[in-house]
Amino acid sequence: MSTSLSKSEAGYITSALLASPDPVRADGRGLLDFRSIAVETSVAALANGSGRAVLGGTGSTNIGLGDPASEAIVAARLEVEDIDSSSGVGLTCSVTCTPSAYPQHTMPQLDDLSSDLSALLQQSLQSSANILAPQLIIIPKKKRWHLNLDAVIISDSGNILDTLVIAARAALWDLRVPRTRNLDFQRQTKRPTTDDAMEVDESKRDALGSAVKGSRVAKKPAGDFELEDYWDDGSPLKERESLPVCVTLNLLPPVHFLDAVTQEERAVPTHIHMTFSFPTADPADSILHNTRLVGPSEIPYTSIAPLIEAGEGYARRMNEALNIKLKGDDRQRAAFA
Repeated sequence: MSTSLSKSEAGYITSALLASPDPVRADGRGLLDFRSIAVETSVAALANGSGRAVLGGTGSTNIGLGDPASEAIVAARLEVEDIDSSSGVGLTCSVTCTPSAYPQHTMPQLDDLSSDLSALLQQSLQSSANILAPQLIIIPKKKRWHLNLDAVIISDSGNILDTLVIAARAALWDLRVPRTRNLDFQRQTKRPTTDDAMEVDESKRDALGSAVKGSRVAKKPAGDFELEDYWDDGSPLKERESLPVCVTLNLLPPVHFLDAVTQEERAVPTHIHMTFSFPTADPADSILHNTRLVGPSEIPYTSIAPLIEAGEGYARRMNEALNIKLKGDDRQRAAFA
């Protein structure tokens, strides 16, 4: 994913991170501090929802000579699809790594990296199935909205998966699901005419008379739908506050640190991704959806529980901060509407 450091460079970074009692990072942060986080919604006009996240830098699109930044944009698109017995939640994540974000990569390497990050983003967001699936149904057992999340990495200065998940959360927060109206089709039987009745013998006249009194209507399940609003209108997702968040713990026993920049990732290549959600019904509760250990080192079994407990605390603070920011964006949008 990135070029390696020399042993002396890697040793300098790791010894600074392990310094006691005051670890040192090149940008002055503590081990558990994130860089500045900028989140923005409605950045893609033709999408059903979109979001942008920037970790570090100035938080602007034109990142200059300031702190290194990781930036990602995610657009959410809805397509109609048929429901079959093998269908899952109806979610597809696709990540595109731009050459400007990875100038040292060849095109095949960019394709491989894009595929790996797409799988990681899909895994991180698959846990939102219980929130998304019921709200994407159009006609039960027949049709639903298929949600496509298309992400573009503008720049990568480290911790790109956390950046992608934050941008995807903003896009899902911004998502508007079009309101639909089911169309019920009715089949009406032919009403017998008087001439037809005259040709029937007396023994069948009584039965025919009951049919002549009125046509029988057979209702069929809804087979199609129509939009109630314009395409860019719709309803926001319910329980948006419970959408998942991802935190990455970079492991340098006996310590770990958050939001590694590129040089730190090269010096400390072992890290663990954790995806949590926090149900709105019980804010004190938390759900760990998945963990993924990446890198050459293993971790002792006894260290897993403390790492998960620590990750839950970091994810909770991230969740609360994102919800405050995104709710503020909603109020600001409503004020200008």
